[in-house]
Amino acid sequence: MNLLENVKWSEWSPRKELTPELFNDGNKLSIKTSDNIALYGKFLSNEICVNSPVLVFDAEFSCENVENEEKCVFAMLNFYNSEKSLLERDYADIINNADGKKLYRKLDAPENAAYVILEIGLRWCANASVEFENLSIKAVDKYEPRIVKIATTYQEQNDTPEENLQDMIKVISKAGEAGTDVILLSELVYESYYKDPVKSGQPIPGSLTDKIGEYAKKYNTYIIFSMNESAGDLIYNTAVIIGRDGKVCGKYRKMHLPLSEAESGTTPGDKHGIFDLDFGRIGVIICYDQYFLETSRTLALMGAEIIFNPTMGEDPIIQQAIARANGVYKVVSGYRDPKASRIINPLGEIVNCVQSKEDLCCVEQVDLNKRHFVYWMSIGPGHGELNSLFRKERAINTYDYINKEVHKI
Repeated sequence: MNLLENVKWSEWSPRKELTPELFNDGNKLSIKTSDNIALYGKFLSNEICVNSPVLVFDAEFSCENVENEEKCVFAMLNFYNSEKSLLERDYADIINNADGKKLYRKLDAPENAAYVILEIGLRWCANASVEFENLSIKAVDKYEPRIVKIATTYQEQNDTPEENLQDMIKVISKAGEAGTDVILLSELVYESYYKDPVKSGQPIPGSLTDKIGEYAKKYNTYIIFSMNESAGDLIYNTAVIIGRDGKVCGKYRKMHLPLSEAESGTTPGDKHGIFDLDFGRIGVIICYDQYFLETSRTLALMGAEIIFNPTMGEDPIIQQAIARANGVYKVVSGYRDPKASRIINPLGEIVNCVQSKEDLCCVEQVDLNKRHFVYWMSIGPGHGELNSLFRKERAINTYDYINKEVHKI
């Protein structure tokens, strides 16, 4: 049943001077702005009773002359308790497909929610228009978790790659026996550090990925690790993803190289590491990449729910900031200390780490459908979800300077 069948809409703007033209013909809601870029208007529904644990909102829309649709075209679901106190505000996502554009969001209603008010609008774009139709809110009976069991590992460097491989197998076996879905190993964990990358480089797939693939298949898990990849005359520091079937299912070549690595003959990659696995979409960065925050932001905007980070560099502040600033899980496998291998939740909190070198790994079970909230962030006296807020409220029209090849002040 569409809960919007008998809804009544009212018009809203923060000030009279900022009010665009708003039209409601009974079947469609339309908004049109003038040459004033500051206009901000929306339609508000009346109170809609919440009688289900999950709601699905859907609305088709078309627009003209809107440069930043994510920020300017919006719908929000505002949940209140019986005392009319705001509990939570949530943006709908914009989805583009062959049938057109729509706003969509499936949400578990917050505890004690009595009703929801829908808002749908247009803001901060001049000489633009948007039209909404086929709006609906439907009740769903059940929340469905999406559980992933993650392991990150710690091992110390040996004098030879052969010894390192034996330790890799040891940590993989311990993590695999815990029934994990994905295991992360550290940066260049097979090669002995500071040795010639040309001599240690191998093709992908090759003997090393084949060997690790045996254990991925044995334990029915994904394995992610970094290695020196030889590709013709070039050497890359490459993160390899081995699938549950033991075969290579993805690879990412480190884009940001410190001078020590570049001067040893390694070549930087030029593509972001985004991959669809059977439990969700992940991103991969390697060590020095973490300091270039645009990389992690790009992965989050591309839909990464977890960012995996094999690294030799230890910087928990940066790692926690990446998780919180993007509202994603961050999994790190480090070298400096066992606790440098850690799992960070979307609030930037370290939820698990390897406690000692004898432990070899730590395992954490996460629900990728679980939402993580902060109080007041952007929305006022209620709870908002970081991942959604940061995507919907980015001022991309101001970011041109980041991509300029030559910066002049």
